[in-house]
Amino acid sequence: MRLHLTVAAALIVLPLHALGETANVDGHEVWYELHGELTAKQTPVLLLHGGMMNTELAWAELIPALSQDRPVIGIDQQGHGHTADHEGPVTLETMRTDTLGVLDALRVDKAHVIGFSLGGMLGLELAVNAPERVASLTAISASQNNDGMLPELVEMNRNPDHAPSPEIVELLPSPKDFLEMRRGFEEQNPGGSGAMVPLMKKLNALLISDWGWSDEELAAIPVPAMIAIGDRDFVRPAHAVHLAETIPGAWLTILPDTTHMTILDAPALPDLLKRRIETAEADNPETSASQ
Repeated sequence: MRLHLTVAAALIVLPLHALGETANVDGHEVWYELHGELTAKQTPVLLLHGGMMNTELAWAELIPALSQDRPVIGIDQQGHGHTADHEGPVTLETMRTDTLGVLDALRVDKAHVIGFSLGGMLGLELAVNAPERVASLTAISASQNNDGMLPELVEMNRNPDHAPSPEIVELLPSPKDFLEMRRGFEEQNPGGSGAMVPLMKKLNALLISDWGWSDEELAAIPVPAMIAIGDRDFVRPAHAVHLAETIPGAWLTILPDTTHMTILDAPALPDLLKRRIETAEADNPETSASQ
């Protein structure tokens, strides 16, 4: 894999003190932002956003809390945010390759991974297939496979003619949520708002595919983990319990009165994320040095 860094100054729209660059991974540029300074003394946090989102939209409110005492890396995945789409599907494997490519470019051996929704799926993918790069994992609103999702949501993904019930409509992104996503494409993506629908189609192809991991694969995850969902999430609570029971030593957090679309705004979440990281480092002191 050929890697090099280039400054993407024309695409940078960042919170104060963030450094935005791209890493070239297998011939395409993957954009990331870095908050703080990478040192050998602190393992960074790696943030993985949800589908149709970007680093800023998903994590802007949480980055200040997470970056108080350690560096934070946010990656815009293929077709999202500042990262242009390229030929080929969006898969968990391709996103894993891109994510590890950014860490390689930054010379980061290991990171505390926090992923939401699609990013939580990617976090599980990293923990299963590259556990040596994961200091801890928090998978927010992510499931093991389609069986862990609300059945009607899976049916909606597979059948575009399905009319959603009022109960599921309450849980879906609102017009305001879609407007924010569209604005993200307009302001950040090299393809502009026109890149939104093609990416949606690629993500839908992923979601209706046979993605996921076996219980045996999850049971072999060797890293400290936390499974976090809302009590009215896209992920069934019983499935979150299954994940926490299957991944050795995993914590389980089910936040009350919380949906898939509101969980990142939950007041309790920042402290939960920091506690998972701090406990992982207290139990495994070697995880506090990443480079």
